[in-house]
Amino acid sequence: MEKETKREGRILIAGDLFPTEENVAYFKDGDVERLFGAELCRLFAGADLAVCNLEGALSDAPGRCRKTGPVKVAPSAAVEAYRRLGVHLCLLANNHVTDGGTDGVLETMRTLDAAGICHIGAGKDAASIERTFIREVGGLRIGFYNVAETMYNRPGKDTPGVWLYDEWLVCREIAALKEQCDYLVVAYHGGIENYPYPSPETRKRFRRMAESGADLVVAQHTHCIGASENHQSSCLIYGQGDFLLKNFLPGRTDSGLLLELKISDGQVSVARHLVRSLENRFVRLAELQDLTPWDALSARLDDEAFLADAFRTFCDRELVLYLTAFKSPSKWARLLRWIFPKAYRKWLREKAIRPDDLLFALHTLRSEQNRETAVTGLEHLLES
Repeated sequence: MEKETKREGRILIAGDLFPTEENVAYFKDGDVERLFGAELCRLFAGADLAVCNLEGALSDAPGRCRKTGPVKVAPSAAVEAYRRLGVHLCLLANNHVTDGGTDGVLETMRTLDAAGICHIGAGKDAASIERTFIREVGGLRIGFYNVAETMYNRPGKDTPGVWLYDEWLVCREIAALKEQCDYLVVAYHGGIENYPYPSPETRKRFRRMAESGADLVVAQHTHCIGASENHQSSCLIYGQGDFLLKNFLPGRTDSGLLLELKISDGQVSVARHLVRSLENRFVRLAELQDLTPWDALSARLDDEAFLADAFRTFCDRELVLYLTAFKSPSKWARLLRWIFPKAYRKWLREKAIRPDDLLFALHTLRSEQNRETAVTGLEHLLES
């Protein structure tokens, strides 16, 4: 008699997960009860597939990426917590997996392989990046596609990096992958950090990926829970929030969503579990599962005027960062520019601008998030 295929299943999708100085010892010891609490551990233990975004490099190599902003590197032994929690798949297409430099990316992938944890989104060079994963759960073929925005993570012909968003290519690949699976999840590491609504560009991208075949598109970079909407038959979540990461903005970045895909008789439904940071070291399933504040955000997505005003206001607050990166020279420097152009260029290149300012200027120009925020803020400033 032919064995009947299981018709039910559960998949968990966690947001950004990475140790900090305050809890790395628990990660190395695999003390998942202390890190995640009994309720979350039970949820993971009962999942047919558990996925998270690995927001950094698990590496003992000394190399570091030259960048602005935080550098997230933890000892390779910290993988023990991921293994004991029951993570089956780590998403690596993000802006921190390259923080440990070339050796850090390679060691992270080797570390996961040794722990028996699958991974997608990064590779040893541009040609070798695997960005898709398919697993049969509950009688359905469930696909994952992992892609990130451009930051300090660009791969080269002979250097490691992550799979970066190219709309023409990504949408074609999503359409092809959808033909191979029944339900397709796109984990998109991008969007506007600490901003709960989609920017105009983010919303356009999410809708195009949905129209190409994605059933669920979720942003895992924003560090805060964002609004969500249905587009055609797809679910779009514009901010999952962190699972367990350094909480740098209490009241906003200390909450996240653990997504659960429930499969029953050929149907997939999306459930949301609210999790909260505890003492900036641990995460717990929230006692009160009240998602009303975030549902209220979603209710504003049809108000185009509100969204435009909210994004301009956010960009106005962020503008000081970009004005620093693109500061104007003094009148004396401008005079030097006309009288001694060669000397001015030499001074400007070697003395006038700090390396950190150059790095941030480069980051602003090539990062989709920073470029869109800077352009909107500068346009609004010039208008006023």
